[in-house]
Amino acid sequence: MPVKCTASDLARPPPLLRIARRWFYRRRRYTSWSPATRVRLRRTRIALQRELAGRLHRCCTHLKGHGGVKGAIRRLTRCAPAFRFVTRFDVARYYESIVHAWLLEILSARGVSPQSMAVVQQYLQLPDGKRTGVGMTAGGCLSPLLGAVMLTPLDEAMQQLMRKTGIYYVRYMDDFLILAPSRRVFRRAIKCVHQVLRDLQLRLHTEKRFIGRVCRGFDFLGYRVQPGRRLRPSAESHRRLLAKFRRLYEQGASAAALWRYVARWCGWLRGGLAGLVSRQGGICRVFVRNLGARGVAIPPRYQWCHSTCILRL
Repeated sequence: MPVKCTASDLARPPPLLRIARRWFYRRRRYTSWSPATRVRLRRTRIALQRELAGRLHRCCTHLKGHGGVKGAIRRLTRCAPAFRFVTRFDVARYYESIVHAWLLEILSARGVSPQSMAVVQQYLQLPDGKRTGVGMTAGGCLSPLLGAVMLTPLDEAMQQLMRKTGIYYVRYMDDFLILAPSRRVFRRAIKCVHQVLRDLQLRLHTEKRFIGRVCRGFDFLGYRVQPGRRLRPSAESHRRLLAKFRRLYEQGASAAALWRYVARWCGWLRGGLAGLVSRQGGICRVFVRNLGARGVAIPPRYQWCHSTCILRL
């Protein structure tokens, strides 16, 4: 039986994007798109990268070509000794707090084409079933790029302070760090952060923050940075390593699989940071002393560094 179409249905443009499935994981909203939608999103991402080229600051390091985690850490180790104060902030529930109107306004001010704007608008609205105008899915290919765009007002404000007061600022998605040469400049930078985030209707995480002196060291992006010493993994990196190691052990992973996991973690820790990360003890020290293993034989590939391991779980 044919379906009757009203005049409003005929005037309504066809949907650009379609959702196959949506779910929540660890208080984040994820979405599975249809195959045709995934192709359109990839094309839109490429178009947005081309349209925004040169209009996003290099201090936003998670974007392609901006250095990533390793580039940010390399720059920090070079410039940290010249500063006295450091602060690190994280935006609370960043994806869930993004205001659609603000994001679309920022994109429009940077000359994004109407075609890309239409796709971004549906990308934001489709997972928003209650029509709140707030929030963005964490599982789409546009989310990292849009997450970078949302905080460009903060990047611009910090860039102005860098030229005027000599601070150092770096950001990886919603995790950012500021180095300041004096207490007066330090307070001015923190005040500017609160003002910009208040205007964007975002708020800082109450626990994921740090304010202190550079000489005492600080954690950023999984590393412990302290002037005069080589880089070491942060306490949070150790916690995640131990949690994943114990999960693999409880699931019955073999000794070789456990060693491969530790070896990959050590490879990530030192990769791209030649000569900057402490190599004291190597993989064996991580496996034995930090993880506390007992009764797990070392695979032949790693027997050159130690003959036996003791595991204590």
